[in-house]
Amino acid sequence: MRLRDKGPGRGICCIERAGDADSADGPGIAQPEPAASAPEPPFGESPLPAAMLAVAHNDTPQNRRVLYESMFRTWFLVPTREEPQEKPGFHDIQKGTAAIFSLEHDSNGVVVAVAFTDEEALRNWNKSISWIALQGTAFFQAVAGTEAEEIVINPYEPENPESHMIRPGGRVKQWEFELLAQGVVPEPPPGGQDAGVQSAQSVLVAMPKAMPSQAIFNALALAAEAFSEVIGIYFAQVSYTDGDSRWTFAVEFASGASSQRIEPAMAALVKVARRTLPGGEPADFLLAATPLGQSVTTTGKKIYGVTK
Repeated sequence: MRLRDKGPGRGICCIERAGDADSADGPGIAQPEPAASAPEPPFGESPLPAAMLAVAHNDTPQNRRVLYESMFRTWFLVPTREEPQEKPGFHDIQKGTAAIFSLEHDSNGVVVAVAFTDEEALRNWNKSISWIALQGTAFFQAVAGTEAEEIVINPYEPENPESHMIRPGGRVKQWEFELLAQGVVPEPPPGGQDAGVQSAQSVLVAMPKAMPSQAIFNALALAAEAFSEVIGIYFAQVSYTDGDSRWTFAVEFASGASSQRIEPAMAALVKVARRTLPGGEPADFLLAATPLGQSVTTTGKKIYGVTK
């Protein structure tokens, strides 16, 4: 994920008082009067990371509802393209707030809004960018007013060797944040286009405590070089709701690559993996363009890449 712009590392907190918006009675609207000396929101007490982990381990309707409800209570740190005009402290939300959001493009070209549950997670992604904090419904209302197609929570920068996954993360689809912007808990659309995405969101994508050896990564990179269509390989550990955990490699292909070239490339990579991975270690290879592949490319380690 590439940054469009950077600014000084300064942030402010915004509120939306009851009665100021159509959804003022919905959950997640901060109630206190603005005060320049108001304390910083309790970012470290956000319920969202634990709720995301609960869904990753057991994606039940109850856990998913808790996840959405936790989003209403969460203060989101949102990177901005320029330094906010207000002084640090609490301020009423301005109509043009979303205009300064630092929207990004993910590896598939999707326009995303990025947000973080605390400043440590944000600084892990970018050490100097400015930010503002919005709570719950107010945050989703602001994102709904942008061109963002998805929200990515707690990403890190795979191209920066000093950046690693330090918080649970995930994606919020457009149909979800549009409902959240109305103060409504989303329900999966029956048979809709996004219904199949739920299965990809029910897993935990993270880095394992014991990483594969660099020799394994080097062997896969060497095999990938024989196929010009392979432009990236990403690695992460995927944990499923049944307790199964597997090393997972997401393979990124050049735009327009045909199945006649994709299939032999994937077969060659799998063959190398079987020869080099420790005996009995389960591993999966999937396309980076799939929903789960996108999660691996966003939160995993890039082990191979060529200039696009």
